[in-house]
Amino acid sequence: MSKCVLIADDQAEVREWVADILRELGRATVETGRADQVLPLIQEMGDALSMVLLDLDFGQGQMGGMDALRQVREAGCQIPVVILTGKGSVRAAVEALKAGATDFIEKDAHVEDTLAAALSRVERFAQVVAENRRLREELRGVQEIVGESPAMREVLAQIERLGPVPRPVLVVGERGTGKELVARALHENSPRREGPFIAVNCAAIPDGLLECELFGQEENAFDGAPFKEGRFDRADGGTLFLDEVGNMGPEFQRKILRAIEYHSFERVQGTETIRVDVRVIAATNADLQAAIRQGAFRADLYDRLAFDTIRIPPIRERTEDIDSLARHFARRFHEEVAGVPVLEFTDAALTAMRAAPWPGNVRELKNFVERLATRLSEPRVEAAHVNSFLQPGGQAAAASSADPGVGPFASRVEAFEHSLLTTALDAAGGNRRKAAAALELSYDQLRRLLAKHHIGSP
Repeated sequence: MSKCVLIADDQAEVREWVADILRELGRATVETGRADQVLPLIQEMGDALSMVLLDLDFGQGQMGGMDALRQVREAGCQIPVVILTGKGSVRAAVEALKAGATDFIEKDAHVEDTLAAALSRVERFAQVVAENRRLREELRGVQEIVGESPAMREVLAQIERLGPVPRPVLVVGERGTGKELVARALHENSPRREGPFIAVNCAAIPDGLLECELFGQEENAFDGAPFKEGRFDRADGGTLFLDEVGNMGPEFQRKILRAIEYHSFERVQGTETIRVDVRVIAATNADLQAAIRQGAFRADLYDRLAFDTIRIPPIRERTEDIDSLARHFARRFHEEVAGVPVLEFTDAALTAMRAAPWPGNVRELKNFVERLATRLSEPRVEAAHVNSFLQPGGQAAAASSADPGVGPFASRVEAFEHSLLTTALDAAGGNRRKAAAALELSYDQLRRLLAKHHIGSP
């Protein structure tokens, strides 16, 4: 292998011993006896290094291995760091794992075997990281945030500024504005980009089940229930996105506040306190300040979530972005669906689209463009096409008829259903459970109807 392993240990005989083992395993080495040289060497050597073997104790008055590890991680370096430890410091090594170490090995007679196994694990880890990086690059091309308006430039500037800050962010905006896309962009612009991004829709899960979903449950927490790992567990080292956070009940808000404040929680029916390193990003389309005044949302939870706030403007405040958004969605749909042409929008068509109010915002515009692509016989889009596919008031029609009262029976039923669903969602402020109750439907019935009519996140 051309890549080197950095050995950091204050004892020269240990460095020599480990270096001999690594050379027998076909690895080149670089050595240092000082912990404060670890980060500079990593930065100097860059991709030439594949792994760091780091001792924890460098002697009195010297920087320790734990501080060096924290330095490396705070600098955003994702290189695998394996702790070298004596038998008496295994507990400290476990603490180092929690701080970002990849693995640890003991300095004993079996070190050659354990070192070979650690190298194998690290190389598999490197392959996974490389694959994740490749997938992220692909996703960036597909899920980029589109918009050159002053309002969107401000959002992008906030993402760039807040991404590296290890504090919660509250993303606010009307339904369909792209709150999860902004949350993912914050994650990708943070030192946690190599870690998981875990999303949960708080509006879709009742509080009783939400506690199990977020914190997990011990085996037999309920009759015959299996052990379940929670979303906080799965997000360890990464980002947890809490969508529609305003739908949490007051009692559960107290529990989530403690988990965010202390980075710890207990599983349902568990007694062990689980500690995690998770950045929380929350989103809502509700007026949380009004909810606080009404006693429906805790002020202390709001203060914790809103270290800073990103407001995503609705389309009516960024109509100059409609041209680029429409072309972007048309191109993306062409890439996703074989045989679908790339739509070509005339100036008159884009003018008609800019004049529509789009109450469903980017999500509605995306669905509208995709319907155009599947229903037009040619790729050129004229203003007449836009107007005929829009319902009165600007909502994109679910059926080919612009009016639920005109056209074949099946199309009229489809259009009427779509109108009922979107009207109920608007009246409920995007809260699906409230919309289901208003329509006297079960939540599952509403969810199926929304999927049927393609009313959902882009």
